[in-house]
Amino acid sequence: MIQRIHIQILDNPFEDVNFSDNYFDEGINNQALAEQLQNSLDYHFPNLVHVEYIDLFLEDDNRFAEVRELLSHGLITLPVILINGEPFIHGGISYKVIIEEVERMLSSGPVH
Repeated sequence: MIQRIHIQILDNPFEDVNFSDNYFDEGINNQALAEQLQNSLDYHFPNLVHVEYIDLFLEDDNRFAEVRELLSHGLITLPVILINGEPFIHGGISYKVIIEEVERMLSSGPVH
């Protein structure tokens, strides 16, 4: 079976845009950045990667409880990127780092 990858971007849309690559246009919000990332991933890996932008503060308080706990203690910063439900990076949306991880995961072969 072909591996599918689910990327979740947990964010507070009222905070500043956080990204470390100049690939995207400046002056946009993280939700728009997530949409651009989805479009790019659709082009490179059709139907294999889904990007979901989540406004963490509109979600049920019990959802992403561990992330909320880490945020409350200042141990991580938004946005938080999860790949297949596992924390990957926080504090920014790095196009290059995310693409490299997706390529690594897809090249590791099918899931059994």
